[in-house]
Amino acid sequence: MLDWKALLTSLCGVFMVVGMILPTSVFPYLSVLTGSYFAVGAAWRSLKERSLDVNMLMVIAAAGAVAVGHPMEAAILLFLFSLSSTLESFAMARTRSAIEGLVKLRPTEAIRIDATGERRVPVSSLQPGDRVRVLAFESVPIDGEVVSGSSSIDQSAMTGESEPIPKLSGDLVFAGTQNLEGMLVVQVTAPSGATTLDRIVELVREAQENKASGERISDWFGQRYTYFVLSAAAASLLIRYLAGQASSDAIYASLTLLVALSPCAVVISTPASTLSAIAWAARQGILIRGGEFIETAGVVDLIALDKTGTLTEGKPQLVEICVCSQHVGVAVGAECMGEGACWRAGKEFSSEAASWLSLAAAVEQFSEHPLAQAIVRAARERDLSIPVATEHWSVAGMGVEAVIEGKRVRVGQRRMFDSPESPLREEVARHMESMQREGMTVALLECEGEWTAFGLRDEPRPKSKALVEKVRSLGAKKVVMLTGDTAETARAVAAEVGIEDVHAGLMPEEKATLLRNYRQSGYRVMMVGDGINDAPSLTVADLGVAMGGLGSDIALNAADVVLMRDKLEGIDQLLRLGRSTTQIIRSNLYFATAVIVALAISTQVLGPLAPQLKTWALPLAVVGHEGSTVLVILNGLRLLSGPKR
Repeated sequence: MLDWKALLTSLCGVFMVVGMILPTSVFPYLSVLTGSYFAVGAAWRSLKERSLDVNMLMVIAAAGAVAVGHPMEAAILLFLFSLSSTLESFAMARTRSAIEGLVKLRPTEAIRIDATGERRVPVSSLQPGDRVRVLAFESVPIDGEVVSGSSSIDQSAMTGESEPIPKLSGDLVFAGTQNLEGMLVVQVTAPSGATTLDRIVELVREAQENKASGERISDWFGQRYTYFVLSAAAASLLIRYLAGQASSDAIYASLTLLVALSPCAVVISTPASTLSAIAWAARQGILIRGGEFIETAGVVDLIALDKTGTLTEGKPQLVEICVCSQHVGVAVGAECMGEGACWRAGKEFSSEAASWLSLAAAVEQFSEHPLAQAIVRAARERDLSIPVATEHWSVAGMGVEAVIEGKRVRVGQRRMFDSPESPLREEVARHMESMQREGMTVALLECEGEWTAFGLRDEPRPKSKALVEKVRSLGAKKVVMLTGDTAETARAVAAEVGIEDVHAGLMPEEKATLLRNYRQSGYRVMMVGDGINDAPSLTVADLGVAMGGLGSDIALNAADVVLMRDKLEGIDQLLRLGRSTTQIIRSNLYFATAVIVALAISTQVLGPLAPQLKTWALPLAVVGHEGSTVLVILNGLRLLSGPKR
């Protein structure tokens, strides 16, 4: 479609130029014929839907100009109108190319491994649980988990991340990414049609279809304003005719008014900008659900940041094991050294620490919580034997319980053990608070009155402090940290990254309530989280942003914006893009409105004030109106190269 538009627009322009040189030739009419093709088609479709739009105005104006003997004015009008339509299609094509590029990444065949051997099969036949072999330099055919082999994967087409990502056994790989070196065996986790790539393609399509609020207002205005323009032109024609003006002059003046008042530039101001912004963002690994969310990013003034995984690396490490009471040999049968820290990072790992860590890992292996996984990972890295739990169950938002060798073992947050009816023992609380003041997140283990505290530290990202400074410089009135962690740990991290407003110890629903209260206070809120525990908050905020959305169903479903790269730079890019887009849309609307007013006045007074120049009124209206439309589109297309710095 774009190629045809460009060809016909070019022919229209060539015929128009030749017609200027040879005004009595057939070329002005050829220019009108080639330039009217798409406008007539669009106007006809609107008529079939029983509505009128700017396409109809342009067709009426061009037909009227030809009828009263001014084909060159009609040619200029249709050329500039076709040029603006072609430029708009160019912005649409850049957005579509992001989709088409992703679709082309998807292989059609895969090497499936089963009991009979290996054979190539259609990707559409793969089901969860199947195993496929991915050879070096081939595209990964399906989402899955690496079960053997190691390699580096190029995920740049999906995330914009230029550096290859190492993949080992247990890591996830995604359809459409490129295997750069080693051979991998991958177990399928999602069927064809439900992969991360499929969801991304659908999200980008959704973004293209969803209109910005400004665009919806422009459409509403444009449809109703079109009737006003037609009415004004008809009234002008009737008044001039009744006043005794020659019919050709009356039609000419009315057509001039119709062109001058037409709202093309106003209607196109928003979509030209938002489509360009969406296309640029997609190339940076920033998936935006629609133009309205770009506009929202331009006006948010409160930035709420989740601590774990957003401001911090999201990879907690075990750094201390503190025994709070004498161990009596439950499950692991080892004697403990008694109260005090029995192990700290940098020291030799003692047998006492190994005993407690094995017991904790036996319980935590049933949890997907990052802290639980860090404890299990620490045990496995040290090749510890993990006891078998015969029963296990979770306590929502607090921790996990299990039965090991007949003993009930609990691992979780302080709130799991501390209540008015049964307060936490003083010496345990003292050890725990001491660790928290050092910036650790503490998981407590209790087994029949015996206590051990596990200190884990999730280091702040190196660029967290710089991000906080940047968002403040971009106009954020308030930057707040939200976390389910304890106040002591949260304050330690907040101090490192430069955040003063800290809300700690929050459950997911409490985060959502807090953001709702901020909105009721007049703030326009952007929430940034991991899209999993923060799903309620992402939904409540004016703008929900999920970081590291690759492979996260919840992130892709709950957030308005998904940052496919797990990097803070995306937040800065999104805010700058929102600010730039909003500024360009506003400047376009102001400019387009000013041109309409100026043309409407100047073209109507030109004849009475300077009769010898009245034949210039329609060309002036045509060039001014369509020229402003082209300029508005070109201004919006600047966003294809990104926001200003």
